[in-house]
Amino acid sequence: MIMPATPKVSIVLPIHNAGQFLQECIDSITKQTFSSWELLAIEDHSDDVSHEILLSASALDSRVRIHENPGQGVVDALNYGIGNARGELIARMDADDLMCHTRIEEQVNHLEKDSDLGLSSSLVTHFPRSQGNERKGYEKYVQWTNSLITRNDLEANRFVDCTFAHPSVMFRKTIVEKFGGYSLGEFPEDFELWLRWMKSGVLMEKIEKNLLKWRDHPGRLSRRSSRYSQEAFNGLKVKYLKDWINNQLDGDSRSIFAWGAGKVAKKLSSLLLGNGIPISEFIDTDPMKIGRTIHGLPVRSMETITSPNQCFILILAGARGTRAEISQYLHARKFLLQEDYLPLA
Repeated sequence: MIMPATPKVSIVLPIHNAGQFLQECIDSITKQTFSSWELLAIEDHSDDVSHEILLSASALDSRVRIHENPGQGVVDALNYGIGNARGELIARMDADDLMCHTRIEEQVNHLEKDSDLGLSSSLVTHFPRSQGNERKGYEKYVQWTNSLITRNDLEANRFVDCTFAHPSVMFRKTIVEKFGGYSLGEFPEDFELWLRWMKSGVLMEKIEKNLLKWRDHPGRLSRRSSRYSQEAFNGLKVKYLKDWINNQLDGDSRSIFAWGAGKVAKKLSSLLLGNGIPISEFIDTDPMKIGRTIHGLPVRSMETITSPNQCFILILAGARGTRAEISQYLHARKFLLQEDYLPLA
């Protein structure tokens, strides 16, 4: 196959000891219906059969380009791959996942149809089927992120959790050049990037189709590294939420209420207060909690909320399903998402 001088899409694939799944991943890429791509396989100091698999794939398809990570770890590999990409569009992929055969074509079309759109993602299929409670937690997360499609949905829920499966995204290389690539630190590199880009006004959207099979297994980096702990996620939430509040609520005289008085709410509110976000009181529905104090602030009943003119509400309640119930209650009282309230948990 003759490789085009300038491929449309550069697929960036970091690889570290991925021999168990790598061949299947590459096969899913080479079978794409869209052919103007290059695969930048960034070999991150593997000591298994990964390199041999890459050599074989490169010999069969000249679009497969092998690079050695000059740094260490996934962030260095990603930035090095993007820096060497020739395509105007960057597609992320992980070595243990599978692309549906139309993924690249559909995401290219999505971005070409809307010049204002900076990032295209999709729904994902979580596999194999979960058996333990820990794996079921990932399934719940996938169900949640698959429910977020539109720009408004993604922006409004940005502080709840990472709204994209990382290997499902495709974005314009010019965004990296303008707003920077992945940052290295004790935090999830993808979540930080999406929050930073959204803060900069980058528009993001999903195709309402399952275009990636997202494999779950014990060796996943997100299961092994402290950078993906809940504490790391919460630290990022608070950092970017503070910027959001300073920009969106500047000059707003309303008090900030925190809805939730359980363990999750207490942890998050401690971070919020410690970072200078001025909560004035807590709201809860549990009669056992109403009338008490958290961090010296009163816990009041939801009946004390009268109108959006009274307060801006941060939803901190962590119990499953509670966010939707609170949102319904607030909508019935004319509260508008992002204008009058925002979910954090």
